[in-house]
Amino acid sequence: MPDAPTPPASIEEAIARVTRFREARDWNQYHTPRHLSRAVAVEASELEEEFLWKDDRDVAEHLRSEEGRKAVEDEVGDVLISLLLFCERTGIDPLEALGAKLEKTKKKYPVEDA
Repeated sequence: MPDAPTPPASIEEAIARVTRFREARDWNQYHTPRHLSRAVAVEASELEEEFLWKDDRDVAEHLRSEEGRKAVEDEVGDVLISLLLFCERTGIDPLEALGAKLEKTKKKYPVEDA
């Protein structure tokens, strides 16, 4: 069995890897914000499909099985790749976007009201 690939150590490294992959295949021409935002939605739908028509017990079993876990991991990877490419193309820092959204949501839904 081949060694598992080393995951990126940072968001910056992850973006660099996916952009190198894209550029090596000359796919940059297709990766407009409009197409990438649609790719995020399509890939998220494929992730959702892994759980379609399953109850909680079926989902747990799916995630415990090697085949099911691998399928879900593949879809998570696809969503993340599409999102990172979108962020790179639009100049959005995903960690800044995450931090800002958490702050905004914290004000909207204070702990005291939960």
